Parts: sequence; structure tokens; C-alpha cells
Amino acid sequence: MLFQQTARQSLLHIARRAMACEFSMLFPGRTGNAVDAGCAALDEVDRLEDLLSVYRADSELTRLNRSDLPERRTVREVYAILRLCAGLWAQTDGGFDAATATLVRIWGFFRGPRRVPSTEEIQRALSASGSRHVYFPQTELTVGFHRPDVEFNLGAIGKGYAIDGAIRLMWNGFGIRSCLMQAGQSSLFGLGTPPGEPRGWGVDIGDPYGSGRAVARVWLRNRAMGTSGAANQYFEVDGRRYGHILDPRTGWPAEKLASATAIARRAAEADALSTAFYVNGTEWVRGFCAAHRDIGAVLVPLKSDKSACGPIVLGPAEVEVSA
Repeated sequence: MLFQQTARQSLLHIARRAMACEFSMLFPGRTGNAVDAGCAALDEVDRLEDLLSVYRADSELTRLNRSDLPERRTVREVYAILRLCAGLWAQTDGGFDAATATLVRIWGFFRGPRRVPSTEEIQRALSASGSRHVYFPQTELTVGFHRPDVEFNLGAIGKGYAIDGAIRLMWNGFGIRSCLMQAGQSSLFGLGTPPGEPRGWGVDIGDPYGSGRAVARVWLRNRAMGTSGAANQYFEVDGRRYGHILDPRTGWPAEKLASATAIARRAAEADALSTAFYVNGTEWVRGFCAAHRDIGAVLVPLKSDKSACGPIVLGPAEVEVSA
């Protein structure tokens, strides 16, 4: 993803590494408290990473995963994101599922080595994965597990959730009304508009086939965008490519699209939906966007899909398709 300047403008760039990627923000140059706001926002990202990362042995999510109690009490932010994940799992027919850490691990997409597991391993991992095993009792801030070995991995939603928290802090605490925030070039939120561009922040969607060209430009004005694809995270065995985005229902890498972008009101929602769009494929996304009028999508078909000749744009977002 790349922000495109469409008018002469002075922008302040603030960045920091977190969640295994770069988080960055662009502010109009006239924003007097941008440095204070940006640093506070990145501190909030760090705080949320301390809670949500499965790569940290002392994080709250790791503690929750390691417990063998059928009902486990947690802190408010972790409880909130797990409730959000459960709702998105139901909305996406299981295309997005955060309770799949066991599946991610056996493919080596957690700490490696990357490998193709056996059919038996996949079936065992499937039996110990899935939000169908998770419930929310009436006890405050408590998560229930029908199986003690189910674990969460928030890799498909955590960056967006952190962006939402950072944007909320800058809006409420610093009065920021214009900013573009991104994480890993795949999760973004455009707050307000940049100077001289009433449509919003123009963000290009790159070609997943590596041409270096943009396939489309999305204009973000108080909207978020997430893109999923396997162009950068994959491995090859015997000439076959295996991407890192797994279908939670089969245990195998998804192979229906080259990339999928979701445009939504919140970055966490856009992140999760882009994963579900990538997993579920074009026809499912058509139905979803028709039923959810506030959600947009830009889908890049596989080269092998002879029925499509370019990116597929769905929903209300303002999108320019590149020639």
C-alpha cells in the first residue's frame, strides 16, 4: 500500500516498529500537537501488543491460552477483542477464526520451520481449533472453552485493533481530526482528509503478482482498509506454493483469490474481513457486501480465473481502478 499525494501539501511522518511491522502516521504539517499525539498513539500500540501478542511469554493472551480452566477471567481489552472475534467468526461463516493457533503452529507459520503437515496432523489440529469451542458465560470478563487445548492467535486482527485504539486516543485526547495511520502496509485508517483533497486519503493497492503497479486506489475518509494475500508470506514444496492464510474449516491454505481488500468503519473489522474475503472467495464476498451496505471490497482474482479480467470492486467505497 502507498499513500498518494494529490496536491501540494506538507506532511509530518511519525513511525515506530511494533507487532513485527512498522506502524506509521501522516499528519498535515499544520497540526501543532502531532508529535505528542503520534508518540502517545504509538505508546498505546505498544501497550496493546504487551497484552495481545502470542509471541510474548508474559502477555495476557499467552496466559489465557496456557490456562486449562474451562472458564478463564481476563482483562477488559482482551475480552473485548475476543468478543469481537466471535462476532466476526459468525458473520463470515467461519472464514475468519481467531481460535486457530494450533493450525498456524503445525504449518510452521508461528515460529517455524514451515512445512506441509500430514493429513492426520491437520485433522488433529482442526479438532483442537475453532471458535465453536469458545463461549462467553455471564461472569464478567470471562471466556469459556469447551476444549482446554483451544488457543487464540490474533495475527489477522491485532494490528487493526491497535490502530483503532490509537486513533481513538488521538481523537479524544489530542483533538486530532486528520491523520493516516498504517501498520505493515496492510492495515490502515484514514481520519478526516489531507490538505487539498476532499475525497480523503488516497491509498494504492499493490499488484499481488509483483508488477510494481497499483491495481486500484481507495479513498479513505473516516474509513479503514485491510488487505490480505499470500504474495509475501509463503513457502514452496515440490513446486507448489503454500500461503500463510489458512482456511480455518479445512486446515489448508486458502487459494481462491490473489488478494482481498476490505473497507470498513473500523480497522479491526477491515483486517478480519479481508482475511475472510480472501478465504471465502468472490461469490461469497458479493453476497456479504450486498447484505452489509457499509462494507466495501476490492478483490484481485487469480490469473487462472478466466472469468475475471481485472480487480472486482464491491460496496460503497470510492475506488479508482488502475488501467
